[in-house]
Amino acid sequence: MTENCIKEIRKRQGITQTELAKMLGVSQGAIQMLETGQRGLDLDWMNKISKALNCEPWELLPKEMQPNITPEEMEVLRAVRKAKSIDSQQNNVSTTTKAG
Repeated sequence: MTENCIKEIRKRQGITQTELAKMLGVSQGAIQMLETGQRGLDLDWMNKISKALNCEPWELLPKEMQPNITPEEMEVLRAVRKAKSIDSQQNNVSTTTKAG
């Protein structure tokens, strides 16, 4: 079985298997099994892991299964995602402030 990209993304973000496991409420061994393909990566897992790693679910797939996106396009997508996250957080703060 072809390895997915969980490990690569996790390491790029400086997150250990133990830290990711804690975020997801599972054991470090479960993360290791997911990364090596010993445990299946279904849609539920993809959604949970992508939220924890702040990436798109398809980014977790093996490289040959991913859409053909250049590194530059990937950076643009990450920047847009980050901007949306910041905007969402600011909206939550202003709503909470007005309500209080």
